[in-house]
Order: sequence, then structure tokens, then C-alpha cells
Amino acid sequence: MSVSAYEISFLSLIVISILPLEEKKHKYLVINYDKFSLHDSEAETLVSELGSQKIDFFILDEIHFVKRRDAEESKRLTRVKRLLCKAKDAYVLGLSATRVINELEEGKSLLELITGIDYDDVSTTPSISNAVKLYEKLSMISIRQIPEYPVKEKLNPVYVDVDFTKSGMRAKDLKSGLDIEQLTLPAKLPEIIEHIDGPTIIYTEYVTEIINKISEAVRAKGYSYALRIGGQDDTGLKRFERGEVQVLIASHPVSTGVNGLQDICNNIIISALPWTNAQYKQLVGRLLRTGQQKDVNVHIIKANINGIEYDENKWMRILSKRALADCAVDGRMPSKNIVSPQQAVAEARRWLERLERGEISIIQRKDMNVESESTATPISVQTKGGHYVVLGSISKYHREFNNEYSQTTHQRLQQDSQPWEEYHKTLNETRKTWVVDPQQEIIKRINQFSPRMQIGDFGCGQAKIAETFGSRVFSFDHIAKKPSVTSCDMKNTGLEDGSLDIAVFSLSMMGKNWPDYIVEAKRCLPTNGILIIAETTKKTKEGERLSMLHDVIKTEGFEIYKDEEKGEFTFIEARKL
Repeated sequence: MSVSAYEISFLSLIVISILPLEEKKHKYLVINYDKFSLHDSEAETLVSELGSQKIDFFILDEIHFVKRRDAEESKRLTRVKRLLCKAKDAYVLGLSATRVINELEEGKSLLELITGIDYDDVSTTPSISNAVKLYEKLSMISIRQIPEYPVKEKLNPVYVDVDFTKSGMRAKDLKSGLDIEQLTLPAKLPEIIEHIDGPTIIYTEYVTEIINKISEAVRAKGYSYALRIGGQDDTGLKRFERGEVQVLIASHPVSTGVNGLQDICNNIIISALPWTNAQYKQLVGRLLRTGQQKDVNVHIIKANINGIEYDENKWMRILSKRALADCAVDGRMPSKNIVSPQQAVAEARRWLERLERGEISIIQRKDMNVESESTATPISVQTKGGHYVVLGSISKYHREFNNEYSQTTHQRLQQDSQPWEEYHKTLNETRKTWVVDPQQEIIKRINQFSPRMQIGDFGCGQAKIAETFGSRVFSFDHIAKKPSVTSCDMKNTGLEDGSLDIAVFSLSMMGKNWPDYIVEAKRCLPTNGILIIAETTKKTKEGERLSMLHDVIKTEGFEIYKDEEKGEFTFIEARKL
């Protein structure tokens, strides 16, 4: 089928309302993403009715709302894909007025949506090579226009200090970005009011107990205002556009599908940033667009919570998102990987929990000099009790174990066990400085399961789990310091298939071939067997380690049902399918 732009624009453009169409003419379906967000029965009827008609050309408007954002497809994306699968010979055109990539998974889902082809060869782990590969794929099927405006965006970061100790809140209460925004808002309000200048938009990512407090502060200073938030009509927006009020207090709905604000406003105050670069660009794009006659002032209110630069970290995440988008969409190299909103909140909560307990440690570090690893000077750590603990260079042992295969490590330690013994002595001293001991956390978790379940402790060290649960624990390590421990390479424990109920890896995923350990755990577990892994959070964030760990676990037939951070560690639980 040959289709010209002239035909699309002037001859045969049809907006379908589920009516029979003339079979002899080309049929073009222009549909917005929200049509697939209807109640289940309505949306399913839409897919069924449209799928029964021969459509030659699909035009998907606002396609960035259809893409996949995580491992689970939304119903909206699933329905669109089902519809397109019913018309395999049709052309598909996706339209978006915003940069559509935040995560590589999103770009991959768009590729598959437009082409109808599975891109199994495209990995979505946030790395430079994967972003470049996605760029190569997208550039073959896309056209991108970057407008140049005569005016510019003028960023004005405004910093405020928040004293958490005087808030009356507890760190454990900070479970989400909304909780942190409610904590910081009182300190932000004076600066928000200070930067109102002419027609002004005040934006917040969150609504609950936020919108009403901003409204009260604006009213108290004598400014008139209207609202544009989710679940409301656009009456407030219209009042602002007509100049009946000076301030528009808004949340996410103001950032999409709104045009005309650039004609009356060039001042926006952001109380709570959105989480992605695309959302930020959409928001500022309401003002920085064709028709704007002045530079756009963007005031971002950033809170420092007892040393935690929470909003600054959030802003850096937006910049990182932009870097990833630059690479996937424009071929520019990204600078770093990106933490999730959940990780950002958890990091702030962990710091404040330590502040509550007075457990801020002082680390005495020597001046850097270039020495061989064997002569590196240990560091001293002052704990909350005031005493110093001298630690060996535990990172040296980690590098040694991680840079060789487990078979090589096993053979080496069989010949000389001293490195293994020194490592565990150093680990025991380091353990005293931890807020959370992963081994004890795992013991607590196992206590919640049936007392009849058989446990495999892979990389058991000094077999502390066996000390708690006795003979139902099978302990494995390179060196057996106790009769109950089996000395082996963990990729081959010698256990019978399906002989365990729980497989545990507590800080033991070391070695170039660490995925082999998960393969062995899979062999030793029955269907519904449980895999428990604890790793240092710092380690999982290095390179692609966490994503690789997730991928290996899923590839080997496990379902991850828990992934959380406690103290300095990340805990993963999965079930064998």
C-alpha cells in the first residue's frame, strides 16, 4: 500500500467512532492513548470492534503515554498491541510532542509497538552500549524535530534548610516522596510566595495536604488563585488564562494537552519536581513554546534536610534521565546510571534513621598515595561508642575474589587458607560498624517460614545460620572451619536435585562466574523454593550489577517478589516458578 502525506492530510483522514467503513477506501485511524484507559469492558469492546475492521494506517497520538515503564505492561499498552496485531499489514505512525525516552525499556516498547517485531536483542540495562544500540534502532524509523525558540529557560534554584529533628516526625514515617514533600513544604512556602511575579504557575508533583497549604499561603499574602489538579475540570485553568486570577496552583494535569499559557505567563515556581526528565520538559514546555515573548523563569525550591540534599539529588536524577534520553534519541553519551524514586526516598530515610539514633560514624582516612595493594594502610573507624576499630583493606579481598573464577579461588584457598581467614577476621570487625547485619536479617526472615524447611547457606563463612537452625542447614564454603560445613566450589554443592527449600547467599555473590551459583541454587530447589540474596547496596549500584542480578534470577526461572534496601544492604527474595 502506498500512502502519501497529501492523502493522509486531505483526502481520507477518518476519525473512527466504531462505525462500518467503506471497504474500497483506505482507512486511517487517529486515536489518542486515553481511549485505551477506559473501564475494562469499554476498552475491550473498543479493541474488539476496531480489530474487526480492516484499517490500513494507525496514527497513535501522545504515544509516550503508551510505552512500557517497567517489567509489567500496562493494560493500555497491552490493548494497543493487541489491536495492532490484528492488522499486521497496517502502517503505524506514533506522534509525540515530548522526548519519549526516560528508561531504555520505554524505547524498546516503542520500537516493538511501531514495528510489530520483538526486539529480543535489545537489552534495557542502562548502559552506554545499550543506549547506543537503541539509538541505532530508533533512528531507522523516526523523525525528530528540535525547535529553536528566540527566548530561553532561566533556571533559578532556591535552597531552604529543613530541620528534621524539630519536625515531630519519625524517619520510619517517610515512606514516599509525598511524605518528604509534606515534611519540607513549611520551609518552602516563604520562598514560593517570594517568587510570585505577575501571572505565575506554582507546580507540585504531589497533591495530598500540599495543594491546600500552598493555597492558604497564597491567599494569606493577598494573591488570587485558581487550581488545575487531577480529578477537576479546567475551570481554574480558564480563569487563569482570562487573567481573573494571578496564580495557578497546579499538579501533573497542567503539563499535558495545555496550550496558550505561553501567551500570558513566563514565571513558574516548582515546589516538588517531577521524577523524570520527560515530565519536567513537558511542564516547562507549557511556557517555553511557540508564542512566548519573554525568557521563562523557572524557580526550583530545593530542600536540604539535615545534610540530605533531597531535591538536589532529585534534580540530578532528572539530568541523568536527560543524559539517557540524549543517548537513546540523539546519540549523545549518557554520564551515569539512575536511581529510582524508591531508592531516593529510602536513602533519605536511612540517613535520618541514623540521625535519630546518633549513629553518625567518623571515618579517619589517610592521604591518598599510590601503593601496592599488599602494603595499603588500613583505616580506623570511630563508632558511636567512641572507640576505634582498625580494619584491614577488605576491598582488596573483594577485588581478588571478584576477578577470578570460583574454581580458581577454590583451588588457591585449598593450597593456602590464610587469605580466607584474614578476610573473615576483617569482615567480623567491619560487621561491628553496620547498622544492619544482613546475616541477622536473613535469620529473622527464615524464622517466619516453616520450621521443617531445609536451608542451603551458600558461602556460609563461619556458619552462623547453622548455629541458629541446626541440622536442617547445609553449609557450603571454600574452607570448612567446622565439621558441619562442606568445602566446595559453590557452583557444584553435590546436593540432590530439589533437596532444599531455601537457598541463601549472604554477601557471597563473588567471582566472575557468580551466575553459576544461582543455577546451582535453582537445581537444588523445588518449584516454589525460595531464594534469598543479600548484597551491599554500593556493590549492586556499581556498573550494571543490580540489573544483571535481576536478569539472571528471572532468566533462571525465578519470580522476584521482594527487593528492598536496609541499612547498607539490598535484600532480594525470589520464588522458583
